[in-house]
Amino acid sequence: MLNEVPALIHDCPSCSLAEVWFEEDSSDVYLNLNRVATEEELENDHYLEYEGQTIETVAIKVAFCPYCGEKLTSNKELVVPQFQHHNFGSRK
Repeated sequence: MLNEVPALIHDCPSCSLAEVWFEEDSSDVYLNLNRVATEEELENDHYLEYEGQTIETVAIKVAFCPYCGEKLTSNKELVVPQFQHHNFGSRK
C-alpha cells in the first residue's frame, strides 16, 4: 500500500528535531537523513519549487543509533558500511 506507514524502529529524542529516521530492510537498519531547501537556496536554484522541499537524502547502514548508542539490530554479523546518496537539486 502506498499510504502504509512503516513501523517505528527507534524513537531517539535527538532525531526528533531534524528530518532523520530509521528504516529496516530485512535484517539491516538504515539511518536516513534529509536536507531540505531554505529560502536562500530557493533564490539560488531555479530547479527548487518550495521551501522545505527535499534536496538531498542519504541512507547509511547502521547497527547502533549514532546519537544515543542503542543497538538497533539483532544481527550478529559484521555491519559493512554502506550508504546511498540522492541529490535532487541542480547542484551536483
